[in-house]
Amino acid sequence: MPKNIKGTCALTLEECDLKESHIYPKFIFDYLLQKGGKRFRCLGNPTKVLQDGVKRHLLGGNAEQEFSKREKWFAEKLFIPFCNGQMNNSKLIYHDELYYFCVSLLWRVLYWVKDSIRGERLISKCNQAFEEWRIFLNGGNLPPNFNRIYLMPITPLLFDSMPQKTFTKQQWNEIKWYIHRDIDSALFDLIPYNSAFFCKIPFFFFWAEIERTETNLNYGLRILPNGGNIDFKHYHIGRGPILSYILIRIIMESGKIDDVSKMLSEEQHRKIIQHTLQNIHFPNSELEEFVRKKFFT
Repeated sequence: MPKNIKGTCALTLEECDLKESHIYPKFIFDYLLQKGGKRFRCLGNPTKVLQDGVKRHLLGGNAEQEFSKREKWFAEKLFIPFCNGQMNNSKLIYHDELYYFCVSLLWRVLYWVKDSIRGERLISKCNQAFEEWRIFLNGGNLPPNFNRIYLMPITPLLFDSMPQKTFTKQQWNEIKWYIHRDIDSALFDLIPYNSAFFCKIPFFFFWAEIERTETNLNYGLRILPNGGNIDFKHYHIGRGPILSYILIRIIMESGKIDDVSKMLSEEQHRKIIQHTLQNIHFPNSELEEFVRKKFFT
């Protein structure tokens, strides 16, 4: 498949050469490779091997450049330091680049999954959000109706207040795997007339309110369009419907992974093991630790 094709940029709507754009930014997969990964697979098509995540012919060169500037800021200023445990007791002062990055990520992921959303009301609202975000990302005004964006940094330590007997040892391992390594997205709509679209990368959830009537839903830190600060020392998720939903989601996703694993042939399993062991980053890595806990404890 050619890397560039002629088409309409989903962001600017201009006719141009479309790049093979990452739905989730490449720096995420670079990080996972450094932590012992080798290749990636999508739950929707588990037999297809991905080198660095899902790509689509989505954006032209100008849009790619705008997105890349904010990706670089997020990766260097927040993602890598937080994942490496360097921000637990610190504050981050941010400007408009964080809000832009969050919206750009949610917009790209919604583009990828919006055909799976069900229900006329929610489809309509998600389409409206998608278009408002597109206009904003293309240099337009702040989204008038779908501008409440949240960032939820998340580590296993944030679950420590919960009684250990709540989960089995295997479930705790699955929770940590999900937090450290999984990439996920869905529309939360379990409470009538309260919905939010989220995407999740290692250690972070990004949430966008689609509709809200309840006031006690905690999506994490609200990101302000013009900047603000994050105090990681005093940040916590707290209990409530969103935390419960995340925990249920983790168990569900773990089951899906097990089901997908059964779809792979013995030869595919052998190749996965071979490629993993050949990765120079695997020995003594985070991934090796997870593998040992899953199969040898």
